[in-house]
Amino acid sequence: CDPANEGFELFLDVYRRVLQNRGGDHAIGRKLYHYFLAAGIPEPQVTLVQPVHKGEAKILAWSTLEATADAIIAEGVASSAQVTAALASLRRFTDDPATLICGPRVFQLWSQR
Repeated sequence: CDPANEGFELFLDVYRRVLQNRGGDHAIGRKLYHYFLAAGIPEPQVTLVQPVHKGEAKILAWSTLEATADAIIAEGVASSAQVTAALASLRRFTDDPATLICGPRVFQLWSQR
């Protein structure tokens, strides 16, 4: 995001850690190309899309942090006070029309028969 925001940074860190702790992989998109090859899918094509949000779309990071707060606290990757502070910081940031937030990288893969 621009400018840097500590609430957003905490969100990126704790969300990744909770996913990992619960068997998920936040970086699976970048591995899909090799999974296609390993599965024998011929000549996979790949593109990468990373949206940059302004306006109302910036709320996605805040709403995701809010929705996952209980899991973040339950996993012990951040305290309730840290999550509350991050939510407040991120909300102020998203409400500021002069800020930008990048969305997640979206890897798109396909192949033809």
